[in-house]
Amino acid sequence: MRLIPSTPLSCLGTAAAVVVIGGVVLIGFDVVAPDEFDMDLSLSWEDGFPWGDGFSWGSDEEAPDEEPGAGPSPEEEPAEEEQAASGYGLPESCEAAGAAEAVGDLAPGTVLTEEIGEVEGIDGAEQVMCSFSDGGTGPGSPSFTLVFTQNVDPSANPDVVRVPGAEEEMNWEVDIDVDVDNYHTDEADSLGGELEYVGAVDGSSRNLYLSLPGDLYVTAIAHSDEVPREDLERVVMLAAEQIRG
Repeated sequence: MRLIPSTPLSCLGTAAAVVVIGGVVLIGFDVVAPDEFDMDLSLSWEDGFPWGDGFSWGSDEEAPDEEPGAGPSPEEEPAEEEQAASGYGLPESCEAAGAAEAVGDLAPGTVLTEEIGEVEGIDGAEQVMCSFSDGGTGPGSPSFTLVFTQNVDPSANPDVVRVPGAEEEMNWEVDIDVDVDNYHTDEADSLGGELEYVGAVDGSSRNLYLSLPGDLYVTAIAHSDEVPREDLERVVMLAAEQIRG
């Protein structure tokens, strides 16, 4: 049987209407003493109304608001690497990069050969090359080259960096034994970078690559000149500081 009261109970002062699920117990408007009919009505309402969810006792109380769910998680902070990347940029020229100051007295001469532009054969790659020499152009002429490269790793692409007058020695396709060492230093870590040293066993060249956030690379190359690795490190660190915003 379906009971649908048309109005709220009007005899609240005399008795309560009770419906017992599973039995046929209806208590109308007679007064019932509490000890004569002891039951917990709250369980009935918690388990649902027998006549459907649409039934209302006429109470003006609103149902409690649902607990708000977890809001959208806040946007993640930019990764440290992305933040660091925004601080580096490819210089417009050797002068803008402070190349002469970074190389200092390691330059074998004052003649500067500057090449700026796209890297041939690699889309989106650009570089600024600053090579200091005494003006000699032969394969054995000493030089010190500082290169800024973006969007291509010069340590993994030997043809990207070509030192003037030393193309044959720089082409790793020829049979040249090299020592390779990937490592970190506190100073490189502070710049967000990593170091890779590549030195020809015969001493013809020493390359030090500093990879920076933003797919930017700083390379120091000592050709036909004995330059300690520590000096190469100093040059690439100074150069990185120069192009840091």
